[in-house]
Amino acid sequence: MSVNKERWELAQEYELNWWKDKADKVDLEFYERFANDITNEISSYYKITTDSRILEIGSGAAGTITYFDSNFKYAIDPLEDFYVTIKSYRAIRDSRVIYKNAMAENLPFESDFFDLIVIDNVLDHCQNPEAVLSEMNRVLKTGGIVYFRQNTYHCWGKFIRTVMEFLKIDAGHPHTFRTSYLHKAFKKSRLSVMSFKGTGYLKTWVKEIRSKRVLDKVKAVLLATRNKTTFILKK
Repeated sequence: MSVNKERWELAQEYELNWWKDKADKVDLEFYERFANDITNEISSYYKITTDSRILEIGSGAAGTITYFDSNFKYAIDPLEDFYVTIKSYRAIRDSRVIYKNAMAENLPFESDFFDLIVIDNVLDHCQNPEAVLSEMNRVLKTGGIVYFRQNTYHCWGKFIRTVMEFLKIDAGHPHTFRTSYLHKAFKKSRLSVMSFKGTGYLKTWVKEIRSKRVLDKVKAVLLATRNKTTFILKK
């Protein structure tokens, strides 16, 4: 389930332009709120300490990793060479985080290195999702935890998204997943699902039909609604 390099580069260009436009507008405090949510959600499976080795894949401007209290934090993003040039992004970064410009399909770390991996709505931006999951398994310690969040779609939503992809309407997301696909992909990558939750399609549909954005209303009318899913995985 991979896309060619040209399609992936188009998605990266879309993402780059989005962050350029938001450099002085986006509320980066959401990283701290989300980091607290993650800490609470994984608490039954893993407790973060100052010795925890943590990786965030697709960290963006700063990443939730900024707000984990650990001395061994790493973040990768193929647009890192851009993010590091923006003063407002650098300003909130924790100096303990080592940021690297890299693709998730080829993580620049040794095997069995991390206790925790965070990947939030990143897989649909990647060139080869299955290669990403395989790399996550490689660098994760046995017993290690993955906090994985991803928008998924039902059969009809996936069909509409496939048409959108054919027409290049949503340049930033070359992949569309069904929840059943993710379960199979995790199993193939030897990552066990410890916990799963979703917001449900109806909740998102109601939000989009009430939205003032035309694109949101169009998605609601077409019933191309997403389910915001969260998995806690263990190697």
